[in-house]
Amino acid sequence: MDSDKIEGRQVDSTRSPRFSGVTTFARLPHTKDLSGVESVFMGIPFDDGTVFRSGARFGPKGVREGSLLLRPYNPVMKVRPFEVLRMVDYGDLDPVPGYIEETFGRVEAELTRVMRKGLVPLICGGDHSITLPVLRSFNRLYGKLKLIHVDAHADCWDKHFGMSYGHGTVFRRASEEGLIEDNETVHIGLRGSLYSDRDLRDIEGMGHRVITMDEVESDGIDDVITEIERCIGSSRSVYVSFDIDSCDPSIAPGTGTPEVGGLTTREVMRLIRGLVRFKIVGFDLVEVSPPYDVGGITSLLAANIFYEVASVIAVSKGGKDFGT
Repeated sequence: MDSDKIEGRQVDSTRSPRFSGVTTFARLPHTKDLSGVESVFMGIPFDDGTVFRSGARFGPKGVREGSLLLRPYNPVMKVRPFEVLRMVDYGDLDPVPGYIEETFGRVEAELTRVMRKGLVPLICGGDHSITLPVLRSFNRLYGKLKLIHVDAHADCWDKHFGMSYGHGTVFRRASEEGLIEDNETVHIGLRGSLYSDRDLRDIEGMGHRVITMDEVESDGIDDVITEIERCIGSSRSVYVSFDIDSCDPSIAPGTGTPEVGGLTTREVMRLIRGLVRFKIVGFDLVEVSPPYDVGGITSLLAANIFYEVASVIAVSKGGKDFGT
């Protein structure tokens, strides 16, 4: 491995074509040596928690493919995120296909070990069920977390098919286990049909703030950011979970439970950049299903969301003042 890769820089795409070499996220070095590293990209290729269309187990591979055009400098945030964070691609955490609770145990154990090194993990699912063991790991180090959740669905249902664990129950379980601050949890972008008129009332009864897609459209992204800050403040640790189905299926068809009327790419970028005022300690993006994608556009969008989140975290660490 050459010195550039050891220091965490990307392969130079003006010298090495993007279609050559081993595919890692943003052409960053793949290593489990975390010496000097401040952030890692890691995949959790597991989709046994889905209740409709599967395929999110291929999400990490798809997002890595979609990331090949990412360049070192973010001109809007005015930062080189991968340099500031000394970021690497950690690879994937190995699931146990067909066994959701065993997979949860593996994820929690390995992620806890990684996080004890003081890193900020950027995690690629997999379906949304993987967020539960991730939050368990975070809870070990940070206690209860504030949560920003961007999704077409709140994922606060109690059970599917009589089972407690799945991609639609994750935040109900997280609340019951005391992993998140209920009064400082915000769901953004909810839309689509529901099982009952009680669904939203039940979520609000848990103390969570719901910002529907109708509110996003009527109020605008800047007001949404202001409302998030009103609800959770800008201090203490915040975890962000992003389901790609929060985006409109016209721009993100590669997902398991698409809902019409979602976020546009410009709205997503503005929303993510607006999170620069918060202290993000961890991030996941889930539900990218390449088998249902068209021309790789969902993976491309997901990769760019990861890039913007890395830039936001880099700025918050002093990499560069936003807007200067």
